[in-house]
Amino acid sequence: MTNDMNDEQRRSLLLLQQHGFINEQNGNDSLLNQTESEEHTPWFINILFGLSGIFASLLFIGFLTLILFETEIFDSIIGVLVTGGILSAIGWSLFYNAHLRHSPFWNSLAFAITAAGQAYIAFALLTNEIEQPVNVVILLFIQLFMTIVMPNFIYRLLSAMVALGCVIYLLNFYYLPELSLGLLALMTAVANLQRYSILQRISVKWRSVAFDISKALSYASALMLLSISVYFIATEYGGGFDSLDSYGDTFSYNYYLAQGLLTLASLYAVLLILKRYQVKLLSAAGFIIVFAIAILGIMSIYVSGLLTTSLIIVIAVANSQRVLLGLGIAALVGYIFWYYYQLDTSLLVKSASMLSIGIGLLLMRWLLIKRYFAISKESGEALTVANEKERLS
Repeated sequence: MTNDMNDEQRRSLLLLQQHGFINEQNGNDSLLNQTESEEHTPWFINILFGLSGIFASLLFIGFLTLILFETEIFDSIIGVLVTGGILSAIGWSLFYNAHLRHSPFWNSLAFAITAAGQAYIAFALLTNEIEQPVNVVILLFIQLFMTIVMPNFIYRLLSAMVALGCVIYLLNFYYLPELSLGLLALMTAVANLQRYSILQRISVKWRSVAFDISKALSYASALMLLSISVYFIATEYGGGFDSLDSYGDTFSYNYYLAQGLLTLASLYAVLLILKRYQVKLLSAAGFIIVFAIAILGIMSIYVSGLLTTSLIIVIAVANSQRVLLGLGIAALVGYIFWYYYQLDTSLLVKSASMLSIGIGLLLMRWLLIKRYFAISKESGEALTVANEKERLS
């Protein structure tokens, strides 16, 4: 049984090598050794090793921080930057060490040390001694660099999210917050739906690294898209966008422009999905889908996050990404409940609105079952009868 599994794993690794997603050394040595070692290591042991690594790194970082405070290194920006760079280099070396890479303890230790180094760098850059937005731009490039060089998915995910957060901050700084949702939706669509077509244009030597980076970027852009939608909802019901005004002028947010750009990005994602399934945009199905996207875009002006979560769910279903699908469904339910409880109406009006929505959903379900599922069933039965006749003849 084990030999059959190993043979199947070797064939899969060989196929990945031929497509350039892993290099020859990892395919022949490291990945096989990792698979064989993980078969004999219980999952709870790996969790204990990971937690012990995090605990050890926290003790080390706390001790180092106390020393830095006592030696007054924190009073110097250069000293904090050098300390953060040294910690980041140590974490990078631990991540790249072939003998330590597959150990949960050393992975957790490297992750915490590198995160502490980046926290020191961010602390030094975000002080008042470096004017805005120069410090945010520097932090953006540092996080992009860490996203590329760090061979760890979780760290790449967090670095990409911080980098996207810097981009959103810069858009707000230059009074362009309406571009945030559309830009993040476009990045989510491209990173998830055009990943493999873009990777085919990259050299085989760097394709495996590019695949890991694109995977982290796809989840980071989706998570930031959901987070920004939550931020807009909280700001909308928490007193308007006056809280974003820190530059002395009146801050305004154009809902129509923001939702229009988000709708255009969603239409582009739909176009990619229809192209994958060879469905023409001018067909009946394509027209219905475009009309539904337009309706969701209009509704999102009043119910923030509706189109965003729908886009995440559609992309997750198209790519069979269960984690992303669960996040999208949870966010959609949360947005709807938030909007429902923030309505400044009576309980009778809320109940009537929920009743009308429920009736509408039931009618849509009945229409889909009667029209499209029945047609699909009849087509399948006709095809079965035709095959049976051909077999008998």
